[in-house]
Formats: sequence, structure tokens, C-alpha cells
Amino acid sequence: MTDPQPMKLNLYLARAGRGSRRETTKIVAAGRVTVNGQVETNPLVEVWPGKTHVKVDGKLITRLWTSVYLVMNKPAGTITATNDDRDRPTVYDLLGRFRQVVQSVGRLDWDTEGVLLFTNDGDLAHALTDPASKAPKTYRVKVKGRPDRKALMQLRVGVDIGGYVTAPAAVRVLQKMEANTWLEITVAEGKYRQIKRMTEAVGHPVLRLVREAFGSIRADGVALGRFRHLNDQEIRELRALVTHD
Repeated sequence: MTDPQPMKLNLYLARAGRGSRRETTKIVAAGRVTVNGQVETNPLVEVWPGKTHVKVDGKLITRLWTSVYLVMNKPAGTITATNDDRDRPTVYDLLGRFRQVVQSVGRLDWDTEGVLLFTNDGDLAHALTDPASKAPKTYRVKVKGRPDRKALMQLRVGVDIGGYVTAPAAVRVLQKMEANTWLEITVAEGKYRQIKRMTEAVGHPVLRLVREAFGSIRADGVALGRFRHLNDQEIRELRALVTHD
């Protein structure tokens, strides 16, 4: 067995599930990290896995995880947070042994279902949620009423959602019912409650919202509240979303 190699402190903390390297750099700079009993504020200092004692907020790092990539089929009635002051169920309650290991890639509202990604690859998570990535997200949306051609065109070309005009979106009608309509909407932005605000702006508020895909990643066959590991091809496809020539 080869001896462990030294790594930068911010990378070491990221591998321990403490966030992206940008986030762990801030943790170190804030004086929250000790190395062998001494406060360390240089995120680039080298530490030795298994040999150096590193603590964050007084808690010893005992394990570095290999990279973990998960997709959950999020149920409605759960919040995307590690805990809640109103004691509501969280998506982390569903993650079992991975609860303390991974972070969600963005968020879904309390009442939104569907694809939610988790990883301890903090750099990838940060890149995927950066507006510059333009990672496409596809939603199945049940709206009140029957949007006419004008409303659909507004959604496609961009709609004012309160001081901000959305970028063009792909919109198609899946099913028209007597009082409601199912739409498929794909956006490459991540504004707060964007889909709900878009459809409300054209007079058709959301009745149900399901994220079908994040990029090419889907949760087909995964029961509500369960998750699975991404395969190598899916991980490559996610990385391709944030790799620019």
C-alpha cells in the first residue's frame, strides 16, 4: 500500500465533505480550523491524511470520502436543508449514511418533486449552480387553466418575473384537461422559484411541479424519497455541462 500523499488544506476539507474549495478556503480564513492544535488561516498549507490532526470548529476530521454523486427523487413535503427550525422533514433525513457527507446541488421548494442531485464534489456542485454554467433543468408542470398561444409564446421568449426578464425557455404542451394543463418547461437559469413565477406571470399558476431532469440526469425508476448513485457516464455528462473550451 502506498503512503498517503500531502494535499492542500482546502482540498482536504472539501474531501471531508465541508464544501467546495472556495467554501473551505473561507472556513480556513475565518480561523475556524486548527492543524495539530494550532489555528491555521492558510488554506494552501499541506496536510497529510491519516497523520495530520485537523479540526473544524473543534471537531476532528476522521474520514475523507471518495467522490459521491447521488440523484434523489425528492418527494413533496420536504425541504432542501440540513435542518429546519419548524421541524419539517428535510431531504437529508432521507440520505441515511450519506447525510453528513454530501451537499445538494441547488434546491427544490418544499412542494416540488423530482430530480435533486447531491455530491461531496464541492467544486462541481458550485460550478453547476453558477449562472454561467447554464445547466438545463427540465420540469413537468401542472398549471391552472389552459394557456393560449400568446401565453406559451411569452414563456418561450422570456417573461418579466418582477424586475427580471427570463431567458428563452423550451415549452411544450403535454396534456390539456378541462380545467388544467400539463406543460414541459426547460430552463437554463436558476432564479428563485423561477417556474412558478413564470407561469404565474402569464396567468396560469402552478398546481404541481416535478423536476424531470438536471442536464441529462433523470430519476426514472427511483421511488419517491429514494436515491441512487450516478454512473460514470452520468458524472462525465455533468462535468461536461461546466467545462467550456
